[in-house]
Amino acid sequence: MRTFNVKETFKYLALAFIMPIAFTSCSDDDNETPEEPSLAEKGVFVFNTGNQGSSIEGSLSFIDKKNDKVINNAFKTVNSRSLGMTVQDGVILGNNLYIAVSESNTIEVVNKNTLESVAQIQPTADEGSTPRDIVTDGTYVYVSMYSGHVSRINPNTNSIDKTVAVGPNPEEMAITNGSLYVVNSDGLNWGAGYVNGKSVSKINLTSMTEKKIAVGLNPTRIGADKSGNVLLLCMGDYGATPASIWKINSNDVATDMGITATIMSVSGNTLYTINSPWGASEITYKSYNTTNGTVISESFVTEPVDSPASIAINSEDGSIFITSYNLVGGYASYNTPGYVAEYTSNGTFVKKYDVGTGAVSMTILK
Repeated sequence: MRTFNVKETFKYLALAFIMPIAFTSCSDDDNETPEEPSLAEKGVFVFNTGNQGSSIEGSLSFIDKKNDKVINNAFKTVNSRSLGMTVQDGVILGNNLYIAVSESNTIEVVNKNTLESVAQIQPTADEGSTPRDIVTDGTYVYVSMYSGHVSRINPNTNSIDKTVAVGPNPEEMAITNGSLYVVNSDGLNWGAGYVNGKSVSKINLTSMTEKKIAVGLNPTRIGADKSGNVLLLCMGDYGATPASIWKINSNDVATDMGITATIMSVSGNTLYTINSPWGASEITYKSYNTTNGTVISESFVTEPVDSPASIAINSEDGSIFITSYNLVGGYASYNTPGYVAEYTSNGTFVKKYDVGTGAVSMTILK
């Protein structure tokens, strides 16, 4: 029988459509009167997929670190319309925040401070479909399309100007050494054991040409360290082939590091991993040196979350943010709002913030 990782199951069900959640304060101050949105200046954008089966649309939350509060349904409140079905990810370039909205097949462009809509990009069939991950090299914005493409957005026109075919069902991306790396999961082919999900596409950002690097089964997550190494999480088949972290060096040599995890993030030369397989009685939080694979910490946070979905590190101060589903009856709930736990750089718990349903990724606003 096939088992599922919690976040991967949630992402692959094509989730969406919204029950509006009013502006709220942090979870320890639930009775505060809802307020109008203010300028976003410093904090964390949280991208909530929603849940299609429960008719909950995707949404955007903002953890406002300047005023120590969280604002939910931020996009809808400012723009008086839905952000769309299955919000996946976002990235900041210049004055704008670019948001990938998978099932609505749009990339929403908003002012990063006011959250007012600037443009809505709707890819044509030739430009790919079903946006998943979104990154920037500081000049362009790149979007992985689940249709098997990576598309480049020119921020001067907020339109797609180049599309490259990659492998089946690409997920996360990372940029280093003048190249973009995207994992090809073959996620929709799970019935055949992800047989074509064993590669990373490396795209030269000057020529926009692609070559494939062989890696482990079903790669889904990826990041790059400051030394130019690319770290990726191959999820395996949730059964006989376990999840494992792989590393691609600057010579495009890929090796299995033998590190088991279900969630990962890279900051500097530190790899943060969370291992939370379906049905596990214990969740582990280990960090590693990316250059030699040695353990830095056996537990990089002091207080675990209920059911982790994603992790983000603030590169300025090292603070750690982990999204989580709430538990209902002892199990992760995919149709109720989740939360974000904040920690200091040494893993000390700071605060818990209530956010939207299906908080699967975050972007730091500095």
